[in-house]
Amino acid sequence: MPVPNLWRDARTNFVEISISLMGWLLLAPLAALPLRRRDWIAVIGRESGAFVDNTKYFYIDVATDNANGLRIVHITERKDVAEAIAGEGGQAFVYPSLRAAWFLMRCGLAVVDSVEWYKRARRFLLVRARLVQLWHGVGFKRIELDKWRNEAEGKKFLSSRWLLWPRMVRRYLYGRAPMYDAVATTSVFYRDNVFTTAFRSRHFPITGYPRNAFANTHPLAWVNVDVGIRDRLNEWAEAGRKPVFLAPTFRDSRATPLGLDDGKLAMLDAFCEKHGFEFVFKFHPYERGASRIAGRHLHVVDPCSDAYPLLPLMHALVTDYSSIYMDFLLLDRPVLFMTPDLEKYISSDRGIQFDFESMTPGPKFRTWDELLAGLLQPEPPEWRDCRHRLARMAFDGLPQNMATNQLLRFFTEQGWIEPAVRG
Repeated sequence: MPVPNLWRDARTNFVEISISLMGWLLLAPLAALPLRRRDWIAVIGRESGAFVDNTKYFYIDVATDNANGLRIVHITERKDVAEAIAGEGGQAFVYPSLRAAWFLMRCGLAVVDSVEWYKRARRFLLVRARLVQLWHGVGFKRIELDKWRNEAEGKKFLSSRWLLWPRMVRRYLYGRAPMYDAVATTSVFYRDNVFTTAFRSRHFPITGYPRNAFANTHPLAWVNVDVGIRDRLNEWAEAGRKPVFLAPTFRDSRATPLGLDDGKLAMLDAFCEKHGFEFVFKFHPYERGASRIAGRHLHVVDPCSDAYPLLPLMHALVTDYSSIYMDFLLLDRPVLFMTPDLEKYISSDRGIQFDFESMTPGPKFRTWDELLAGLLQPEPPEWRDCRHRLARMAFDGLPQNMATNQLLRFFTEQGWIEPAVRG
């Protein structure tokens, strides 16, 4: 059981609180002076501003609609991302810079889909702007406030009542747990059982997810998609190959991704050769040993790339605990679960909020031999029925290609955006 480093945690907390106080006392008052423009929207991507997930497709939908009168800018810390977006006619500012900081101080609305957006003083520049959280997945794992209240094994003392409150104050100070103006949700079930307990927000509109349209053909949709895989999709289709997407979650306790040593890699490659499969792996950026995975039919995509344009072309999905499987249900393709460490994951890692069996519409396997055999079996009708039931529960039958329009309509009704009048 890991022992928390209390001195390191205390020192980190002191530094974060000190910086936050300076931000609120010095930077936030300056950022509050300019008038906010309700026709300007800032979009801040995950990690350092990657062009992925819901913020990417929200950005594309708004930026490519010339009639909406809105100016939308992607804020990123990566020059290559800004150049790629600009190359397809979009607008992106590299942060930190005076231009990006000024836009954050003037925009009326900021849209995010993760928690890293607040870092490097962005939280203080966005004082008085409307904050909208789209988040990046619906599954069965505890997230944010709910996760902190139910800390995993070895950290339970952190969720005690007397310590949880000061932890929350600290997170509020440096921006990790703000009061959002809206947190977008996908269904009544997820609104009531996940998001209202995981976030502090004034509104929880049910809109669906922009990334789940799966049919965006604009060139911007293919920005940040792994080129090596993208260029081989037609080749596989013409040859009758069946690509399978494998997206495992990350855990510190694992020495190799999903236990893939040299022997298992050779076994997987031989299986694909014999049965016409192509295995496409997408690992977490922190996953150890992913770079050594290689084979004629084993392909590793850039861990920071966007997988969603690839998903409609996949024969099946294999995961362990990643919430990507819930979005994949909208494609009505087989989902298989590789869970050799289920008991340990539940007790020691993120924690699972719902019953695992009832929330996972596909067979569960403990070994690679079992999984490969399962890929060759016809799918029983009960798994399709289960997929349909969960998809209805997770998305309320909403057309996902209308998610951005639903969001804009909600923002307009609230008076948060006001498109500029075009002459």
